[in-house]
Amino acid sequence: MRVLSRTSREPPGTLATVIQFTQRGSEVPVSQTAAVDSGPGSAPAPGQSLEERYGAGRRRRLDRRFAWAVAALLVAAGVCFLLFSGWQTANRVSWQDIGFTKQSDLTLDVKFEVSAPASTPVACAVEALNSVKSTVGWKVVELPVSEKRSYTITTGLVTTNPATAASVRECWVLE
Repeated sequence: MRVLSRTSREPPGTLATVIQFTQRGSEVPVSQTAAVDSGPGSAPAPGQSLEERYGAGRRRRLDRRFAWAVAALLVAAGVCFLLFSGWQTANRVSWQDIGFTKQSDLTLDVKFEVSAPASTPVACAVEALNSVKSTVGWKVVELPVSEKRSYTITTGLVTTNPATAASVRECWVLE
């Protein structure tokens, strides 16, 4: 569709717009002439108000308040997301079980690797389980402060009954 502005055979003082449509597969234009305005000298019909003529306008003040409220909620949600997720990863501690060896029926050596920020005091809970997965040994190991980010620890664990599994239950930063 092409819109061309030009004067047409309308009476002097009026402006007309010629709209030219072209159908698909055809290069023959179909023209329509639409009068845009009847000129600056025209007046509305008697007894007709602006609201009747143009319609009631939207309340922009209410729309703007709604938009500002939605924007404020989105900003607050973003700040909350950053507070609860982004900044907590700075002191993140991770661990990986390597294995355990039985020294006797009631004594184990548990080996695991801990990754934590350098110069951060860390503690880990080491647990031994029996064949029915009951806890038969438990120890909290405070790891030495190190400049390395990742290090391997081997600790002895005394059990009350023979153990079939041993692992690190959890590690955390000491405050």
